[in-house]
Amino acid sequence: MKILNKILEILLGVVVAVMVAGCFWQVFTRFVLNSPSKYTEELLRYLLIWMTMLGVPYAYGKDSHLSINLVTRSFSEKGMLLTKIGIEILILFLSVFVMIAGGWIVTMNSSGQISPALHMPMEFYYLCVPIGGVLMVFYCASRLWGFLGEWKQGNFRSTAETVGNPGQKEGK
Repeated sequence: MKILNKILEILLGVVVAVMVAGCFWQVFTRFVLNSPSKYTEELLRYLLIWMTMLGVPYAYGKDSHLSINLVTRSFSEKGMLLTKIGIEILILFLSVFVMIAGGWIVTMNSSGQISPALHMPMEFYYLCVPIGGVLMVFYCASRLWGFLGEWKQGNFRSTAETVGNPGQKEGK
């Protein structure tokens, strides 16, 4: 996973750099030259889509994604681990059936279409969805494998030890 993370870091860095340069060029041509570039707006739009579809699995794999744990904070360690396993299974299901299968169908349906400004095949733009889904499956399978390993070990603490009992001090 470290190699995949490094590849995604570099790729996302390049995409961001190209987006910054493209945005600068768009502003320059629009306000300085009074003749806006007709290619950069479309390029930036599609790069943003690619950045999102590659950035989500990257953030998910590094456990840097947003999460709301208001309810799960009160779970025991065993309940928290079961919740994590359930969430990973749900994400795996969605990644396979929505992102990979659905994304592939959309990509194939766009066959023969050409983008208006850049005149590139639309399959190239939609291909980011199944690629993002495959990356999500890799990261999700890795995380699920780790959680199942923890479950197999079965060293769970009680809820009071996990959450902390405010009426007791540590060591007593």
